[in-house]
Amino acid sequence: MRLVEALAVLLLLPPAARADATGPGQGAWLAAEKYPEGSDMKVLSADGSAVGKLEKLRVTGKYTVFDVYAEWCGPCRFVDARLREIVSRRKDVAVRKLNVVGFDSPLARELGPRLDALPYVVVFDPAGKRTDIVGADFGKLDRALGVPR
Repeated sequence: MRLVEALAVLLLLPPAARADATGPGQGAWLAAEKYPEGSDMKVLSADGSAVGKLEKLRVTGKYTVFDVYAEWCGPCRFVDARLREIVSRRKDVAVRKLNVVGFDSPLARELGPRLDALPYVVVFDPAGKRTDIVGADFGKLDRALGVPR
């Protein structure tokens, strides 16, 4: 999602959600939702710390979704909601959450130039094919997860 789209989303949020925004470009703080009981979701980095190569963190035999987000990123919440919906229906999908915190964190530096905006999602299919998704592109996410059109 680019700046214009992110601003549009922010402006559509109710005033109460926008009231807690802090600092320039820090988005609106929205309450985080819980993942369904029994879903394969783990937080690998809650504080922007580096995690190592994503390829080595894949879950064998599953689609592995690395959701790179920041708590201040409003559009990231839409991606999170979509991922919660997906894992509630599919046991062949594992979600790994990576809170980048900011673009100067060790995690952001580790991800390198591929991380140029949030939301940023990396999907590995069960065979290891990697798909990088920048923005809340649910069509690309569905294709990466093998959802038929």
